[in-house]
Amino acid sequence: MEREEALLEILEYYSHRPDPSQQDNIVAMLREIQDLLGCIPQGVQQQAAEAVGTKQSVISLLVRRFPSLKEAPYQHRITVCSGQRCSGKGAAQLLQALQQTLQVDAQGLSKDGRILLTTQNCLKQCTKGPNLLLNGTLHSAMTPEKAKQLVQSLSATE
Repeated sequence: MEREEALLEILEYYSHRPDPSQQDNIVAMLREIQDLLGCIPQGVQQQAAEAVGTKQSVISLLVRRFPSLKEAPYQHRITVCSGQRCSGKGAAQLLQALQQTLQVDAQGLSKDGRILLTTQNCLKQCTKGPNLLLNGTLHSAMTPEKAKQLVQSLSATE
């Protein structure tokens, strides 16, 4: 019950700011919510949107736009480069292998909820591709086998 009360307090505070729908205000609110809950689930995004008088799609967009914000309580984020040069070097096969290994859902969340798998158009390391980021660290010249080993190493360190 304390968390629900704290959430309501955050929403109330930001709803009474001079310009509650200003992006800086919304992002500050979302960061506080994430600090409280560990993530910003869809239902809470709807509450946040109502509190500041904006659409839920705006809140969802901001959650996706800011890498520090997340919709689910995952622990690791893998971003596969989907740029033209990496795709020509096997990025699609790399992505497919990771999807199968992690058994990701439609939102890219692994079956166990620990890993979020996303793509990005270009990671700006074209000559070293295919590339992926694991928690912000670049891994180059990746193969499906190397990617599977990387995922297995995550389990070993936890």
